[in-house]
Amino acid sequence: MSSDNIASQEATPNKPNKRNKVLAIVGSAFATAGIAGAAYYFMVGQYHEVTENASVSGNVVAINAQTTGTVEAIFAEENQEVVAGQELVKLSPTDAQVALSQATAQLAEATRQVQQAFNNTGVTAAQVNQATTAVNTAADAVKRRAPLVVTGAVSKEEFANAKDALARAQSALQVAQAQNRSAKAQVSGTDVSHHPSVERAKAAFRAAFINEKRLAVIAPMSGIVSKRYAQVGQTVAPNVPLMNLVAANEVWVDANFKETQLKNLRIGQPVTLKADAYGKVTYSGKIQGIAMSTGSAASILPAQNATGNWIKIVQRVPVRIALTNPNELKAAPLRFGLSMTVEVDTHNRDGQLLGAGELSLGNLSTNVYAQDEQEAEDAAMKIISDNQ
Repeated sequence: MSSDNIASQEATPNKPNKRNKVLAIVGSAFATAGIAGAAYYFMVGQYHEVTENASVSGNVVAINAQTTGTVEAIFAEENQEVVAGQELVKLSPTDAQVALSQATAQLAEATRQVQQAFNNTGVTAAQVNQATTAVNTAADAVKRRAPLVVTGAVSKEEFANAKDALARAQSALQVAQAQNRSAKAQVSGTDVSHHPSVERAKAAFRAAFINEKRLAVIAPMSGIVSKRYAQVGQTVAPNVPLMNLVAANEVWVDANFKETQLKNLRIGQPVTLKADAYGKVTYSGKIQGIAMSTGSAASILPAQNATGNWIKIVQRVPVRIALTNPNELKAAPLRFGLSMTVEVDTHNRDGQLLGAGELSLGNLSTNVYAQDEQEAEDAAMKIISDNQ
């Protein structure tokens, strides 16, 4: 036997040993990774739900014209920050001012007519008193002549004339009393300021006054102009969009979790968020609400799984995340539509499953239009006062 064959025979038993060592190392590595993965899941992973199917949302208000007019000036441009009550667009005032002048004249006229009606009650009351005096005088004349007719001191013709005068006086009294009742009925239970005729003219004046004020299109809330449609010289009508206004100070994140991830989600659980736009920058938040329907069920054309062949698809449910630290938003502002990564800490599972958490009502109401109503009321009362 040659020396090469002897060397080959001596090397052969070593190969299985090396292979076994490699397999043992690989097996140990997989086992360690499996144990580490299992440990991580039971200690950390099972208490966290993560999704990248999330984006920034918020309140977007379409600024519309509230009256018909021609755009005369624009005071806000795209990406400009505005405050509640700031004038954004001005419409031509010609037609509205003409209508306001007509309404002013009608209110003044109605006030004077009603004031005259109140004055008429005094006039008719005086006429009643005058007619009553005439009746008493005529009755006294008849009473004095009645015994004299028997003695012939007063002729029958004179006595008849006295009775006719009494009848005429009584008829005139009845007319005066009817006129007085009619005059009182016109103003009974009210005063000049609250008379139905004045109230009707006042309502028309208020409408014209507020319509004239609406020529100045104002911002109902503070925010940033995101899109401007209005152009100078453009004729607009009510509900025609002029621009969009975004409430930059109040944004939230809509995260779409798989239905298999909902088991441990609760309202109020803390959330950590990252925006693709800022990389490692994190935001603090909490679950504010969990939708009552999946995204597909709430779509305009929901799937009809009862027809045709059915393929099971894991559905997603929208979960609204409220951002809880305003300072983080100031340092790294979030814009609508930005992609987000959402991680929910589900350690505490005592929260509710349905309903909504604490809501921010900052942009759900506005009082910028209340001033117009008060100004209209004050202007109307001044016209009424000046014409009484």
